[in-house]
Amino acid sequence: MKKLIKEQLFALLLGLIDGILTVLVLATGHVLKQGETPITLSLSLKVAFATAVSGACIYFFSEYSRQRHRLIHAEKQLNLATHGKLATTHLGRQIFKETLWGVVVSSIFNFAGAMLPLSVAMMFPQMQWIAILIALLMLVLLGVGIASLVYGNAVAWSLSLVLAGVFVAFIGYKLNVV
Repeated sequence: MKKLIKEQLFALLLGLIDGILTVLVLATGHVLKQGETPITLSLSLKVAFATAVSGACIYFFSEYSRQRHRLIHAEKQLNLATHGKLATTHLGRQIFKETLWGVVVSSIFNFAGAMLPLSVAMMFPQMQWIAILIALLMLVLLGVGIASLVYGNAVAWSLSLVLAGVFVAFIGYKLNVV
């Protein structure tokens, strides 16, 4: 597990944060406006699955292009005569495999980040607003975790993530998507 976290930390964090923020934008309107029906398992799974699939595509294209760009940059630094050759070597294939593994990790944590707050709302149908509270609490904990990883200020990281969550939730409330 430590190896997974060390090698795929970016994918893990991206998945969690994306899942939490996406569920805030998609479900806040429904939760705060007390839709006719409470959040159901079916709705939770649809939202979490859609979040995970969207996040997987975003992760793959952004990370794979970033890694290939790094290979091109290395070619230029090494003054290689031809460009793009490193991307077709073992290094290129390794980048592709690592990116696919990152897609899996990101998708799982994206799904989990979306599903956890929605699951709590399902358990307490009379207090669906608790999903928003749980999502914001998750962002606080992620802020503390990120701060410890990067030797940053836990309050600043947590506050930044929570403010992003509140902003996204406000947009979700106004749009009332789900």
